[in-house]
Amino acid sequence: MALNGDIHWGCILRVDVAQPIKQEGWKYLLQEANNFNFDGEIFGLGFRMEDYLRDIGFRGSEAGLEADFVDNHHRDVVAQVNWLEHVEVTPFNDDIKPFGAYKLKQSDVFTVPTMTDELLTKGYQCDWPPYIGKIK
Repeated sequence: MALNGDIHWGCILRVDVAQPIKQEGWKYLLQEANNFNFDGEIFGLGFRMEDYLRDIGFRGSEAGLEADFVDNHHRDVVAQVNWLEHVEVTPFNDDIKPFGAYKLKQSDVFTVPTMTDELLTKGYQCDWPPYIGKIK
């Protein structure tokens, strides 16, 4: 699942990292996880989480393009790291307006939630680059 880009995430975190993360940090993150803010690869978190994430073992902007999380206050958030991309989601249902989504690069993510918590699947209810069209 990709993260809906219309939500104002304070930061976006990738969870597949090489360095150890404190157990209490994983416990907190997994308690906060739901199908709206966590796709199994990236996590949409609130504002002012950067210090906490560093304390539990994640690397911030000091790691440059290899940072584990990115501050989403900046306009071009995907340029801050080498693992995140923004795609434009085109729903096949005309009642749902197109919207942006964040996903891990080179991911096999195929679903994204709408603002009404409806889960759209690429090829069936929506599409995004690289386009595959509607699967029948």
